Amino acid sequence: MAVWQDERIASICSQMPNLTIMAPNAAAAVEQNRLSKSDHNLLAQYARETSGDYCAGCERHCSEVLPERVPIGDVMRCLMYFHSYQDHGLARSTFEELPTRTRELLTQLDFTEAEKSCPRKLPIGQLMRETKMLFVLLKC
Repeated sequence: MAVWQDERIASICSQMPNLTIMAPNAAAAVEQNRLSKSDHNLLAQYARETSGDYCAGCERHCSEVLPERVPIGDVMRCLMYFHSYQDHGLARSTFEELPTRTRELLTQLDFTEAEKSCPRKLPIGQLMRETKMLFVLLKC
């Protein structure tokens, strides 16, 4: 509902793998109900509290400071599919689409400068190593 009420957004694409999720999404798109000021405040508070829990996709900050380019946002998306969406198949296929060299660099590069550049202060090096461990070493 919050997305539909944002005038900057003309359309959305929401993953709806079942009717339990689809029904409220469809209702939010069709109904004329509006979020209250309290709802907006709670959403803003939640966004502030969880902003360090996920990659915002601003990889121009972190990827460009590395000696060799790694698409950090794409790697982070693999972790999001795995942990947040619980879609291990999508996580694995997304990881396997990464170039072989990218997958090698996940444990070879020093990501200290990338971490310093991250507006969300994510532990990028740790997350890169976790991704490689999940999909290469543990074969999830």
